[in-house]
Amino acid sequence: MLNSASRQGIQQFIDSVVQRHETATGLKKLTSHEQIVDYAHSIGYTFTKSEWDTFVDEDAHSVGFQPSQSAYFDKPNHWSWAFRQISAWRAMLMEGADQGSA
Repeated sequence: MLNSASRQGIQQFIDSVVQRHETATGLKKLTSHEQIVDYAHSIGYTFTKSEWDTFVDEDAHSVGFQPSQSAYFDKPNHWSWAFRQISAWRAMLMEGADQGSA
C-alpha cells in the first residue's frame, strides 16, 4: 500500500508525462522500470522503485490486466515500451504504435 505522499508524487510524474511533450519524449528511450524511476528523479519527482512497482501493479489490476497480455508490456526494445506500463500513458498511444521499428 502506498502512502499518500508517494502516490501523489507518482501521479504528478504521470500527469507531467501526459501534459508535457518534452517529458513524454524522455520516456521513449527507457527500457526498464528502474530507468523510469531514475528519469522521474532526474526531472524532480522522488519515489522509490518499490513504490513505483506497487503503483504499476495497482494500475494494472484496476484496468483488468490479464497475464496473457504480458507480451504487450514486455517489448522493451520498442520506443513505446514505457508508455505501455501505465494506463494513463497507454491512452496516449495511437492505434498501431506497436508496429514498425524500435
